[in-house]
Amino acid sequence: MSEPKALYVLLAPVGQLTGNGQLRETLSERRNRKGEDVPFWYLSSELVEKFALPGKEVEAVVAEDLTAINWLKLRFGGERITFPFDIDQLRQYATELPPPPNFRDISV
Repeated sequence: MSEPKALYVLLAPVGQLTGNGQLRETLSERRNRKGEDVPFWYLSSELVEKFALPGKEVEAVVAEDLTAINWLKLRFGGERITFPFDIDQLRQYATELPPPPNFRDISV
């Protein structure tokens, strides 16, 4: 277990960050450019609960880079906070990409 480090977090109601698939694309592109170890993680509502972040039925993005979180806040909305994390645990539990977008069938 590593020493907790204060990281930047963007919290939003479930689906607000991931509903259209843009966050999944953003995270994938960032990992492709900067490597799999880039300090940028998506937390599902289950992981938000596991890491004891505030809120119910919320999802989150965690990053070392405040600029990245500010950009996501402008794009998706949500609440920005700072929260202490064990980075080893983030690397262990939060490596999955956000879920794919929810497309509705609007055909007749």
